[in-house]
Amino acid sequence: MSIPLEPKSLTHQHLLAAVNTELAGRDGRKSVRVLDVGCGEGHLVAFLQAGLTELNPEIAVEVHGFDVVDTLSDRSGFPDSTVDQLEGLMPGVPWHERIRSVSQHDAWPYPDSSFDIVVSNQVLEHVVRLSPFLAQLGRVLSPGGCSMHVFPMRNALCDGHVLMPLIHRVHGHEQRAAMARMWRRLGVGNNRTGDITETAERISTYLHLGTTYRHFQEFVKEAKRAELRLSYRYTQELYQQKLASVLGRRGSDTYSRSRRAVIDWIAFCTLRYASSITLVLEK
Repeated sequence: MSIPLEPKSLTHQHLLAAVNTELAGRDGRKSVRVLDVGCGEGHLVAFLQAGLTELNPEIAVEVHGFDVVDTLSDRSGFPDSTVDQLEGLMPGVPWHERIRSVSQHDAWPYPDSSFDIVVSNQVLEHVVRLSPFLAQLGRVLSPGGCSMHVFPMRNALCDGHVLMPLIHRVHGHEQRAAMARMWRRLGVGNNRTGDITETAERISTYLHLGTTYRHFQEFVKEAKRAELRLSYRYTQELYQQKLASVLGRRGSDTYSRSRRAVIDWIAFCTLRYASSITLVLEK
């Protein structure tokens, strides 16, 4: 089956397949509400709206999104710019009602039990205070609801934002900046222009103020506090999507619901060092 919109990234295709798999296990459902946390320009919102509608014509799909405006990221035009883009991609949908902005200090702007499924893509490594985040997640999820989050943990060998190995594991500003200068001189990373010293200082500051990489045990502890069940299923499927892309094959729109717990565990323990994992939290 052909999806009306193309994914902007492999993680978008992966999240579509994961959400579609969860919907397949809920027979008889007539409608579903999905929330994209940290929706940015709305590409994932549009892709999920189009893809889930195409794959599940018997279900009324409603995808919403919000983003935090008072962070290091430039959100000066949000949400109007995202609404305009979504209206261009999928006219006729009341996007001005579905896209919200919020302060990082405020509660999410939704009633309790508002959503069946919540997703986030490369967001959790930017969340400074995990406990309130999970409390809000648990609040807006409906009973039996599920959330899926794609992001790197502290175990990852390379930071995905500046593309420099191990730099996100260094705590001291001067030491982190020195490592950034070293990688720049070796031609490593995605910041290869401008003064090396200034770039290194900027990278070190961004990693300190803009990212919070965590170990798995912190998610276990905070999920328990928020009374959310935790799983890392679908982690191996993300890398299956990547392999399909390398081989020039079309990505999957759904995954097998039959799980092999030992394989899931081995895949998670190994792949968390490579790049992103998929964390599943259920109410």
